[in-house]
This record gives sequence, structure tokens and C-alpha cells, in this order.
Amino acid sequence: MGLYQMILKRMKDNFTDWDYGFLKLYGALFGMIVGAYFPEFVKSNLIIVIIVFTILLVRYMYLLFFKKTR
Repeated sequence: MGLYQMILKRMKDNFTDWDYGFLKLYGALFGMIVGAYFPEFVKSNLIIVIIVFTILLVRYMYLLFFKKTR
């Protein structure tokens, strides 16, 4: 089984609808970090955005690679 297929299977087994919603938030936060050169708000709160990004990243890595399937 390839890496892509394994990730898709584990996502189907472990993710809820909330998890998919938070995954979208994770993507948006990443985009805000990359785009931080423009808005002053993101620049002034970059540490908070990075902390939230890291927490979400660790959570999804746990769900994908360490959590037992239901």
C-alpha cells in the first residue's frame, strides 16, 4: 500500500467531521503564516498563529500515525 493510500485509509478510519473542519483551519493558518509579509495583524500576532499551527500539526500527525483505528 502506498503512502497516499495509507493516509487516506487512516483519515477515513480516524477523522470525524470536526477533524476535517479543523484541517481546513490548519490550512488557513499555514496560508496566513506564509502571507504574513502583508497584513500587520498577522505580523503582530505571529507567535500565536505559529503556536496554533504547531498544535494542530502535532494533533493530525498523532491521528494519522499513532492512533489505533476504531
